[in-house]
Amino acid sequence: MTATAVVAHGYTMRDLDRLAASACTYDRSMASDATTRYEIAWSAIAEALCTATEPPEWHDLFTVGWRAIYAEVREMRHMFGHRDKDGTNEVASSQRFRQYWTLPPTQPDEGIAERIAVGQVLAVLTESERAAVVALAVHDDYQAAADALGIKYVAFTTRMTAARRRFRGHWYAPETAPPIKGADRRIGSRSTPLRTHCSNNHELSGDNVYRRPNPKPGKRGERVCRTCESERSRARWARKKEAAAA
Repeated sequence: MTATAVVAHGYTMRDLDRLAASACTYDRSMASDATTRYEIAWSAIAEALCTATEPPEWHDLFTVGWRAIYAEVREMRHMFGHRDKDGTNEVASSQRFRQYWTLPPTQPDEGIAERIAVGQVLAVLTESERAAVVALAVHDDYQAAADALGIKYVAFTTRMTAARRRFRGHWYAPETAPPIKGADRRIGSRSTPLRTHCSNNHELSGDNVYRRPNPKPGKRGERVCRTCESERSRARWARKKEAAAA
């Protein structure tokens, strides 16, 4: 394709070259070689030009080019763990980057075994047991799950007991499954309903509530208000900042 060939909206290949070169000249990051910056700007400008429904202005295409260069620079800095604000060129200078790559997880298999086990567990259960497990997972309450299946509470707990026994038998095979300790409580008390608001009157529902992990097996963690946690976190950082300044 010649330099005078029209690409779109009256812009030629020579215009694309001039626009990309101008975007490289305007760029002050100097984070990569000139050829790479030129190719990034050229590709972004060409795409914007070919997809535009109306003839774009020269300045608009020029802006697309240098913004594409800066976007690529930010992405590469993030990939190699550069710190965001101090302008250092040191690789792996970001605290989060070093934390992710140098601090091994305490339990590398956490979550993986559970995801694999879901399909295996459901495959060994009977149809009624599988329905009970799914209903409990959806409603997170024994009585609500029994109501959804249209059976009595006792019948539902019987199915869950059978499902639990069958699963544990396969899970621990060929050894004998150890006895179950504690009870599976999905609510605090049937006589006392769960709180709908925290002590600061924030609604405990949706994304504003989560459960803290409980180190005790078979025990459910405490329901926590995310808004309160965020406020406490900001207060802690403010105190640390004041202490550091002092």
